[in-house]
Amino acid sequence: MNIDELQSVPINDAVSNELINTALDLTVDYSEIALDSLLSDDLISEIPIVKSIVALGRFGISIKQLHFTKKVLCFLKEFHSRSSTNNIVKFKNKLNTDQKFKDKVTERIILIIDRLRTEQRAILLAKLLMGYINEEYNWETFCYFSECLDSMQLIDIAVLDNLLAKGSVEIENIAVPTFDKYMLLASIERLKSYGFVGLKDLSFIGSKGEFKKVAYISSLGKIIYNAIKV
Repeated sequence: MNIDELQSVPINDAVSNELINTALDLTVDYSEIALDSLLSDDLISEIPIVKSIVALGRFGISIKQLHFTKKVLCFLKEFHSRSSTNNIVKFKNKLNTDQKFKDKVTERIILIIDRLRTEQRAILLAKLLMGYINEEYNWETFCYFSECLDSMQLIDIAVLDNLLAKGSVEIENIAVPTFDKYMLLASIERLKSYGFVGLKDLSFIGSKGEFKKVAYISSLGKIIYNAIKV
């Protein structure tokens, strides 16, 4: 297939087609594939979504496009590894018959994946999409969660996990030992700004008062954690 033929398949349609009926080998761990192997591997380079992305770089594909391709593949693999619910049939049918809905969904996915810095975040995005499909939250909430995703760190998920298990707890007693204590404070502030965590005691208590504040996971925090947990 030449470049002109590739360009006749818009990226929105390519993403939609893959969501409905993927051409991916779901046994492959795409996160482990080196960027320069994405085009040299015959099986991967022949995947329709990969061809469509390559076609966007008419005179050559950049490192950013290769990384975008890898993130898309990781997202799609995760999506299809979880797409065995009754609601997925309704979702795929709507993608196939409702152009406005298809554009809304595929444009959001493309824009967010392009913005995400890691393949792991693309995998989490697939989990968030499944939460929307399974009617755990609405489209607006999915969009909000997807906006938060890129600035979330691994420690944030560990903090949410700890708070969900313990309820409310002083910050200094949150069990994330592999992280610096000031990274823990930064995580709490970040999660608080998203509305995922609340603080019961906002008063300052001496020089170490920040660590004496009692944190708890909010209802919104429980929803996103349950959507993205491993």
